[in-house]
Amino acid sequence: MERRKKPLNVLMKSNGSNVEIALKGRGSYRGKLVRADGYMNMILKDSKEYDKTGLVAKYGDIFIRGNNVVYVVIDPKTLAPGE
Repeated sequence: MERRKKPLNVLMKSNGSNVEIALKGRGSYRGKLVRADGYMNMILKDSKEYDKTGLVAKYGDIFIRGNNVVYVVIDPKTLAPGE
């Protein structure tokens, strides 16, 4: 797999993209990705917390530790061409 197309590299280049992040046993968060690092630690702004019943809370900026992440969905409309 080419270096630029590895999932972690795509995530780290997705600053400014809308994302949904599912956490281990804790629902999910949606917001705009401010920054991600090689450990999948992420900072989101304008974030919202969701569970099975729907919206739980609205937050400003949040930090998510990478070891709690199950998966990340990046809005394809905000990705650069070829990613």
